[in-house]
Amino acid sequence: MYDREVAARLISSPFTSNLDNALIERELADGFRAGIRAQICAPGQLELIRRVKERFPDSKTRIGMVVSYPYGGMTTRVKCELVRQAREAGMDEVDIAPNVTAAASQDYADVEEEMCRIIEAARGEIRLVPMLWMVKFSFETVDGLCRVYKRLGIDSVKTSAGIHFGEMLVEHIEWLHRNYPEFCIEVAGRTRQREKAEAMFRAGASFIHTGSWRKLSGIGTDPAFDGATKECSAGKFTNYLQEAGK
Repeated sequence: MYDREVAARLISSPFTSNLDNALIERELADGFRAGIRAQICAPGQLELIRRVKERFPDSKTRIGMVVSYPYGGMTTRVKCELVRQAREAGMDEVDIAPNVTAAASQDYADVEEEMCRIIEAARGEIRLVPMLWMVKFSFETVDGLCRVYKRLGIDSVKTSAGIHFGEMLVEHIEWLHRNYPEFCIEVAGRTRQREKAEAMFRAGASFIHTGSWRKLSGIGTDPAFDGATKECSAGKFTNYLQEAGK
């Protein structure tokens, strides 16, 4: 059964799913119809996501873009330019990967300097969601990143990159929410079952990035990649309003 409240807390990034442009466009359209929290694109898809969004002017689904995913290896100058492009294109938010090497070296001054420049590029016009890489980093390193983000006035964080890099655990979210309750927590990393999603929300998560948004919200089946054939099928979207006779 369709659960509107759960759908409104799910975030999709269809560009990560080995889909061609036609299927990505279909995924985006279904997400706007369902009213999920947000849909995130790659920098090269800004015009695509804007074009699809125009077909659904009443949708509350936000649109955003990734910056320097997954390891934050782009120069600060390039990251700031991408933030500027996203801002000028009317994106609601950007998911930013910090310099992972600097973070792993606990060079938080470098991370902070870069984030300051990114904040300047955002001009307060676009929501910034930097990443913590909780699936890779120790709690000590994550804590260092959190202290930087908090000091800079950032109020939202994304736990990891998702994209099959590792599994987020409920215990991770409990730790993060207990130590930084002021953060809006966006979970990414193998939350594909309804029970786990509910446990994440109870632990303090605000939103979940997932390729299984149809499954979690009871709205159909999601795209599936076949490792043997190297093919990716389209997801099945259930028109719940039509079926309910509305």
